[in-house]
Amino acid sequence: MATSARLIHGQAPAQTPSGAPGIQMMDPRRDTGQTVAPVFEGWEPNPDGTVSMYFGYMNRNWKEELDIPIGPNNSFDPAPIDRGQPTHFLPRRGKQIFAVVVPKGFKQTITWTLTIRGNTERIPASLKPEHQIDVSKDTQNGNTPPQVELFRTLEGTVGQPVTLTARVTDDGLPKMRTDRRAVNTLTDGRPDGATPNTPAALNVRWSKYRGPGTVTFGSRTTLVKDGVATTTAVFSEPGTYMVNVLADDGSVLLTSQGQNVPGFACCWTSTFVTVTVTK
Repeated sequence: MATSARLIHGQAPAQTPSGAPGIQMMDPRRDTGQTVAPVFEGWEPNPDGTVSMYFGYMNRNWKEELDIPIGPNNSFDPAPIDRGQPTHFLPRRGKQIFAVVVPKGFKQTITWTLTIRGNTERIPASLKPEHQIDVSKDTQNGNTPPQVELFRTLEGTVGQPVTLTARVTDDGLPKMRTDRRAVNTLTDGRPDGATPNTPAALNVRWSKYRGPGTVTFGSRTTLVKDGVATTTAVFSEPGTYMVNVLADDGSVLLTSQGQNVPGFACCWTSTFVTVTVTK
């Protein structure tokens, strides 16, 4: 088991592409046919002197999931063009999904470019002081993100369920929720034996991040019970997949204007499992 890196949203506002009015929430709701914009969330220095630059995206569709392979339509500049960004984009806001680590003293601007349906959008990212964020602790209440352990690499067969398991520990903040509606929401309306005393805030969300085919999860959101969250995934085609594992202690807003999007403070953890699928 390996402990994940933490990708936690901080206190500063995200930087979005200029001239991209489609990001604004007053735009008409459209389920399909829309585009996606890259977002620079901010940066934080690491203990070893390196710096993590955090990115997310805004898929303007309310239902359609998009795929953009690494290449001219999904790239970073300067090279390498592949800096760990997603190729699969869930509907609406994906906030602080991945980090690009740069060396101490880094002075360059890196730019993430996404092109789909004839629309190209770029977001420059640099280490300007106003973009620094706190990713390891909520400075208002001392809350820290969940810690996640999981098997980083797995193998599977097309059409056969692969079990995904994450061990999650947390500091107990924010306070335990006792609202059954929260339990029902987290389990897609199926509490599976959960009681009103279940700490419904602590949960894990599973989603496709990269890969050639579709991924069907037994449950896309699972409660952490006795320190463990488990689901299954079925892969439609052979190849190498990355699954995003997002552990949330209740800091992520369950809904915001009908979307599943993070809030504006710590604490959640985003990490990945690589699954090699054969016929």
